[in-house]
Amino acid sequence: MTDTQKREHYQERGYKPFLFYVVFGTSGKDLEVSASRHHADGLPAGLSMQALSRKDNAAYIEGFFAGAVGNILKGTAPELYEKCKNTDDCVILKGEVEEHRTLDYMRNVIGILQALLEQGGVGVLDLMTFTLYSPEDFKERFFEKEVNAQNHAFILASKEKEGYWLHTRGMAAFGRPDYSLHVSEEDPFEEYKDILDQMIYYGGQGVFFDGEYRLHTHSGKTYRVSARYVEDFNNDDFNNAYSEVTLAEEEEAAPQEVIH
Repeated sequence: MTDTQKREHYQERGYKPFLFYVVFGTSGKDLEVSASRHHADGLPAGLSMQALSRKDNAAYIEGFFAGAVGNILKGTAPELYEKCKNTDDCVILKGEVEEHRTLDYMRNVIGILQALLEQGGVGVLDLMTFTLYSPEDFKERFFEKEVNAQNHAFILASKEKEGYWLHTRGMAAFGRPDYSLHVSEEDPFEEYKDILDQMIYYGGQGVFFDGEYRLHTHSGKTYRVSARYVEDFNNDDFNNAYSEVTLAEEEEAAPQEVIH
C-alpha cells in the first residue's frame, strides 16, 4: 500500500489540492505513525497539524458545531455530532499540498488520520465536504484502500423550477474544480449522475475538465461532455472553483474511454 499511486491523467494547472480535516477527541501528543501499519511516510509538504484544546481555544472549536455547517453535521449524524462536540481536544490537519502528481499525499493523510483515531479520536470532520466520519466509517471507507476520489467527493441534487441541479463537493482535495450540471425533469437523472461520478474519478486521476470530452455510462450510452471552468473560489455552493457542465448523447456508443 505504500507503493506510489499514480494519477494516470495528470495535468499541471497550478491548482493545488486543499485539505481541512479535524480529528476530535485526541491531542495528537506522542503520535506514532507507522509506515507498515498506517501506510504513511510523513506529513505532505504544505500541510500543517495543530492541536487545540477547549481550555485555550473554546470559541474556535465551537465554531465547527455552529451555524450552517453545524446544522448540516447535526442533521446528518446527530449522535456523532454530540460525541465530537463534547470532546476537550482536537487536531487540525490542513493546507495546500505542494506535490500532487501522484496520490501519495492523500495516502499519507489517510494514514495520519487513522493513527489519530487509534490514539483516541472519536470522529473525523472533513470540512471541505461538511462530513463527519466515525472511526469505524473512516476505516471502512478510506483505510487500506487505493485512493479513489469517488470515496471523497459527493454528488448533491437540488430541485429547481424546471428540473434539477446536480453538483459535486469535495474535488478541492484533489486540486480539481467541482462540477455543476443543470438538468430537466425529462433528462436521464441516474445516467447524468453516473457521468458526474466518472468525472469525479477522472478528476482524481488528474484530468482538469475544461473543454470537450467523451464519457460513457454503465448502460453503454456515450455522452459528449462540455466543461467550462469557472475560477470562483468564493462560491459557497462548492467551497471551491467549478466547471459548468453540459451533456449531449451520441447516437452510437464508443469504447470505454475518456478523451481529453
